[in-house]
Amino acid sequence: MNIHLASKSETRGKLLKNAKISFSRIDHGVDEDEIKISLQNQSPTEIAVKLSELKATQPNPEKKEDLVIGSDQVLDLEGKLFNKARDLDEAKSQLVELSGKKHNLITSTVIAQNKSIIWRHLDKSTLVMRTLTTNDIDNYLNEVDKSILNLVGVYAIEKEGIKLFEKIDGDFFSIQGLSVTPLINFLRQHDLILNNE
Repeated sequence: MNIHLASKSETRGKLLKNAKISFSRIDHGVDEDEIKISLQNQSPTEIAVKLSELKATQPNPEKKEDLVIGSDQVLDLEGKLFNKARDLDEAKSQLVELSGKKHNLITSTVIAQNKSIIWRHLDKSTLVMRTLTTNDIDNYLNEVDKSILNLVGVYAIEKEGIKLFEKIDGDFFSIQGLSVTPLINFLRQHDLILNNE
């Protein structure tokens, strides 16, 4: 049995590598923007769950018994869903909107086997961003690389993004996009990572 991560995210991959979980990447083939449009009347939580489930159940691994990890994260600011910024101008606009406010990061992580969900975990973290001046935002965007455009909220909490926050209430790994601790607990309880350790 192999473990596959249905994500191109460097951060999610790094979290699994740091935990010494042996895995390979697999393409989920999900058009996230299209799915979000079709689910625009759903809650942010329902959107995160649906996307994570699709990412885990769409791929076709070589062996039916293989496990596929799907995860998705949405940023909810007072009911408004944030998408990844398309460019630095949009990144700046998002930070202006988040400045001084509380928002939620909803992270859904699932495991599928033979296209059926066998485990799921939902995590909601609450973050309060400092009140940022235009200068603060410009300085931040100048010191980070453009990879932040691949992150919801344009911040990497494990890097310079931590400077943007006044308060963080939630699981540090889930905030990075993958609920690693409960994921590992599930794998261990079912003797699914013994060969990877």
